[in-house]
Amino acid sequence: MNFINKERLVKRAVAFLLLAVVAVSLVLNACDNENKPGATDDSVTTGIADFVFPDGFVVATVNVSGMTYSEAFEAVENGADISVKDFDLTVKADDKEFQYKKTDFQWEFDVEEALNDAVKFAQSDDFKPSTETGVANSVLYSADVSFTVADSSVDAIADAIAKEVNVKAVDSTFTVDGDDVVISREKSGKELDKEDLKDKIKAEVMPLATGGKKGPVTVEAKVADVKPKYNFEGLEGEIKLIATYTTYSTNTLDGDHNMALALSSCNGSVINPGEVWSFNECTGDSNLESLGYRPATVIMNGKFEQGVGGGICQASTTIYNAAILANMEIVERYCHAYQSSYVPAGRDATIDYPNLDLKLSNPTDYPMYMQCYMEDAYLTVNIFGWDDPDFDRIEIESSVYGATKTSYKASAWRVYYLDDEEVGREELPMSWYDYPKDDDEEETTKPTKPKTTKPKATKPKATEPKETKPVTEAPTTKPQETVPATTLPSDPVEVTTVPATPQPTDVTSVNQEQIPTATVNY
Repeated sequence: MNFINKERLVKRAVAFLLLAVVAVSLVLNACDNENKPGATDDSVTTGIADFVFPDGFVVATVNVSGMTYSEAFEAVENGADISVKDFDLTVKADDKEFQYKKTDFQWEFDVEEALNDAVKFAQSDDFKPSTETGVANSVLYSADVSFTVADSSVDAIADAIAKEVNVKAVDSTFTVDGDDVVISREKSGKELDKEDLKDKIKAEVMPLATGGKKGPVTVEAKVADVKPKYNFEGLEGEIKLIATYTTYSTNTLDGDHNMALALSSCNGSVINPGEVWSFNECTGDSNLESLGYRPATVIMNGKFEQGVGGGICQASTTIYNAAILANMEIVERYCHAYQSSYVPAGRDATIDYPNLDLKLSNPTDYPMYMQCYMEDAYLTVNIFGWDDPDFDRIEIESSVYGATKTSYKASAWRVYYLDDEEVGREELPMSWYDYPKDDDEEETTKPTKPKTTKPKATKPKATEPKETKPVTEAPTTKPQETVPATTLPSDPVEVTTVPATPQPTDVTSVNQEQIPTATVNY
């Protein structure tokens, strides 16, 4: 703040008159103080909004002489930008350079503080007329406005540079071409350290803007290399077909269409180590015709009805059985209300988006790849992954038991074999089924989430991969003795069918109590 004294510039009468006007103005406008700019708790007086600045008062190069406080506030705010010095700032990030000037930033000015200081001076002894001579001690006033660079503008600049510099890392992936596994190379990425850059910009901009430092100035940004999460290079020959499972459809054309669409949505899924895969996430809302799903027969509240997405449970069931044979962890699975005809008891997996889902996890240190497709009436799922040397193959056993007049239960096991000898056994989620009822009978019970039993201690401990025998393909279910469904055309004509009354069958591996079972096609 600079004060310039000039003696006897004004006459005694003018000085006394000016002070009188100021005093009267402050008293009359005290009531307006609360809502006016500058009316802060530390203001030296009330009614400051209508305070009139004396001649010779300059704030931030703006001559505010004769202006009220409100007028001066607006004038200084509009002209305060001139207080910021011009500068040149260069940011180097990786192999790119970015140029900035003061106009590329936003500035925040403390106009209120500067004007309040001016008012204080006007009322101080340094300005008031001398009691002896009646002449003001100072009649000229000049002050700057303090300012800071706006954080939002620095953030915007850092974000813009990051958008130009950042490169997303690309994980190594693999696809299946026939029986061959094709592995792609990973790519490293780059990431700007935005917080470090913002601190560096602020540290340079303020000295440049206030004139405390001369430019041009260059800022070096930190850019780090980002490694991909998964690198499968070198796994050629290690990732191979470890499980396959096929079921046969006796559903309608629309039901087959839904199955094929669901399998297509799941085809190509890569499940990385420790990740959880979801059937519903792959298919999306299978209740929506807008996603391509069609009305077909479903089991709803224990009855056969038409519902969008009917048939997809055979797709999820086929995946479920392939996952068991691939030694995947079963995270979530539900049984149907009635036993399905296309798999043995205890081995089905029903879907009801978004309530019921099939979720599987990859328990190995290597990725797994899921290949799903439908040819004619056959649904096939192949799973590629690491061939665990602790067992040659996995088989699935199941049995039914606990029959009542209305329902029966089923258990299933995953059995590990090495050199044709059983070396481990794991109980899978249990199931319970109702016997199908006529339309006039009471509503059957809904399927509930089964209890999953953890693997027993007999399961061998995983070891590092080594050259072993190829996994024996899991046996597929035998087709029902019915005429295969016609191959699904691109735009089939809906064929309305009435579900046949289910008949007792013998599709379970073991029937502990020689109880009758009943299957349905849905």
